[in-house]
Amino acid sequence: MAVAGLLLWLCTATVGSYLLVTAVRAGNRGRGADQAEPVSVPAGQPATAAAGSDAASASPVPARNKDIFAPQSLQRARSEPIGSLRDLAEFSHPALAMIGVGFWLGYVVSRDRLFAVIGLGVLLGTICAGLSWYFMNNRDAKRAAAAEPGSTGSGTPRLAASSRVLILHGTGAALTLLIAVLIAAGV
Repeated sequence: MAVAGLLLWLCTATVGSYLLVTAVRAGNRGRGADQAEPVSVPAGQPATAAAGSDAASASPVPARNKDIFAPQSLQRARSEPIGSLRDLAEFSHPALAMIGVGFWLGYVVSRDRLFAVIGLGVLLGTICAGLSWYFMNNRDAKRAAAAEPGSTGSGTPRLAASSRVLILHGTGAALTLLIAVLIAAGV
């Protein structure tokens, strides 16, 4: 049953990787002409004088190197002085999933119940981070759509994947949690 839990966890992580890749692609594709590129400003010159008359109404954006593989949320986070809770969830969900798979693999190899309990705890943290990321993404997309009718807002698109893939990922996570709880409880 432990190997089945590991395989289910890995399948869920594969579907999650697909979701992450499609979100990155949608974020890079969603970058249209209405979203301006950052303007390079010399060190001694204020940003409003370099960008022209449009800069008086818009907030200055620090110059960054364009990274074609970074999703819009990461590009936006790089220009903000402090990241948001959404950015923390976006990073911690996949990171915790990889750490949890490592602990679960340790349990499968050694059959030490301590690894199973730690893996279960990390799995619970991963699920909480994933749910908060999902709900914050939907909330931000709704706020952006309400602020600007007809557009997806400032770099906060709805998830690009179909609802079937999201349901598959959530179902895989729920079944993995069920198996991990049964194994950690000693059933």
